[in-house]
Amino acid sequence: MKSKTINVRSIGLLFATTLLIPPNYGLDILGINFEDLPSIVLFLYLLFKKIRNSNSASKTDKLFLLFIISFILYSNIFAENFEIFNQTNIRFYFYFIMTYLCVEVFNNNNESLIKIFEPLSFVMIANFIVVIFQIELPGTIDGWILNNSGSQNPLTSGRLGGFQGGGPNVIGIFCTLYILLCIYKATTSDNILEYLIRNKLNSFLIIISVFNLYITFSRGSYLALFVGLLILLFYTKSFSKRHKVYILISVTLFASIVIFLFPSIFLKQSNRSFLNNLAINNIQLFEGTGGGNYIKEVYREYLLGLDEDEIFEKFNIVYSDKDRSIILPNSEEEVDEPAEGYLKLEFDYKDGLLPRSVISFFHSKNGTEWIQSGSNHTNGSIIELIDNDSFFEVGGWADGQSPGGSYLDGYIKKVDITSINGYYSYELNEENRDEEYFIFLPTTDDYYDNRNDGKIVYTSDGVKLKRPRSYWIAIPNKVSLSQQDFEIVVQLKLNNIPKGNETIFSQSSIISTSKSTNNQSWKWSIVDGRMYFFWVEDIISGYSNYLGGQSLRSGKLITDNGQFRSITSDFSLSQYDEITTSHNGFLTMAVEYGLIPVALIVISILYSIIKNANYKNHFEITIILALLTQNLTNDLIYSPDVAIYFWIIPIYFVTKDRD
Repeated sequence: MKSKTINVRSIGLLFATTLLIPPNYGLDILGINFEDLPSIVLFLYLLFKKIRNSNSASKTDKLFLLFIISFILYSNIFAENFEIFNQTNIRFYFYFIMTYLCVEVFNNNNESLIKIFEPLSFVMIANFIVVIFQIELPGTIDGWILNNSGSQNPLTSGRLGGFQGGGPNVIGIFCTLYILLCIYKATTSDNILEYLIRNKLNSFLIIISVFNLYITFSRGSYLALFVGLLILLFYTKSFSKRHKVYILISVTLFASIVIFLFPSIFLKQSNRSFLNNLAINNIQLFEGTGGGNYIKEVYREYLLGLDEDEIFEKFNIVYSDKDRSIILPNSEEEVDEPAEGYLKLEFDYKDGLLPRSVISFFHSKNGTEWIQSGSNHTNGSIIELIDNDSFFEVGGWADGQSPGGSYLDGYIKKVDITSINGYYSYELNEENRDEEYFIFLPTTDDYYDNRNDGKIVYTSDGVKLKRPRSYWIAIPNKVSLSQQDFEIVVQLKLNNIPKGNETIFSQSSIISTSKSTNNQSWKWSIVDGRMYFFWVEDIISGYSNYLGGQSLRSGKLITDNGQFRSITSDFSLSQYDEITTSHNGFLTMAVEYGLIPVALIVISILYSIIKNANYKNHFEITIILALLTQNLTNDLIYSPDVAIYFWIIPIYFVTKDRD
């Protein structure tokens, strides 16, 4: 029976409306609010019509009913944490049934699936207005998200989060989908250029959609657009094979230039590999953690260290007494005892061919076998260190780089500096003083006098470090470290792991040792056991730039039988975004529902794509591959706004040729 009262475009318009309603307003009944009402009303309407016509159920209807019943039973029986009204489970049931009912409308009315994406034009216009007027919404990732730079320039002052509450990645994928729709229309016209000139509205919408996408700074969405454009190029009949090759080469060159011009957007460090490994370690073949329990189970060892009320308020998670009785790998008490060994800083000026610098930290017992503390760190761009030919500094100096007068409490024995210009080793013993290194009075290059200023303490562990107000240790600068790779190794014995902000080694002396005027350049510090690399880009801002620190990717130094050891850095609520984003959607689903059922779903999707991979369906193929691409880096299938758009295409492919 054909539906005469509803069609594809009206369904698309209703879905687009939900993307313009800010989240978490209104009802708050089982997680349902105003933004959910349009979809729920449509769902009830379509379900009522389906039940009324149940006497004419097709073979496809029966197969889908078998699938949904099986999934409902499986998701509740094979779950470690069973809940009767599990919101995540209910949402998945809702997505599957809703998309199936919508697809039936399309098939019955013999309408094109393309029309469901056309009303996204209203979403693009509305979000363009948000960007232009920098409209902020109450949510932390909604509307215009300020970056606290103080700039009014929309290109630098923040990013677009959209109305819908899913943040930049969600509005980013909608921008991508609409751009692909507009370009699809152009590539299927008789003449692309004439179409773009003639259809000014379509061209205008492409421009604002591209601008919206750019200002989200969502790398996953950028990649999804790139994949979608490649698929459209592959299928289009507007160009010959030779021209397609030329276009592909040009696009690749353009993409490479953009990456080199804006490296911090594309090449900045990501936690995805680390987070994915955590997820993989929590996957079981059949039994899952249960819907919505991904964060609770995967990040258990991090969250259990936080206050119970804070965990509940932020994540809506409650751990039982049994959960809290488990001894966690990183829960050992930190002891305030001496630690000795070697610490190393590696500075990679250019990471291979990529236009970015990478910082790494290591520790060792013997100076030959190194263990990395945490992961590599990069801000995605090349770090241009200010050239400085004055002394290198060991420990703090009385120029403000050791806040609060803090300093390394212990002994320093040896410093090694390695770069492409050479290798320099300095033994900091009494015999080498004033030859290989110097001890100066605070803020000067006046020699420290043992008779008048106090005795310098030497032991087999090296020279004793003192507060910068007493003296500072200077090493002659024989090599320029600007614009090249280098590494610094220090052998030292500390009385305890530093609790404050303490400098290990730096190139920050402003004392003139030549005709050059020196400015502070960089310093390698340790703050509460975590190593940092600070550098100066301009004198006014000072040490405002840094890498390292408190992150799931960072390491924290502790004492282990008198030696340095590294553990995973402590977690705090300031890292909330770190564990609630950057998830692979199907990986998340595999943790919650088990590997086997999710693998079957993925295989079914891929099979439906391969089976329907022809020119007639190339827009649908383009859209689903773009969605799949971004789902690798963001769990789109869990987003209420994206999920229906995601599932509608594979279900459309599976059902359209049956019966």
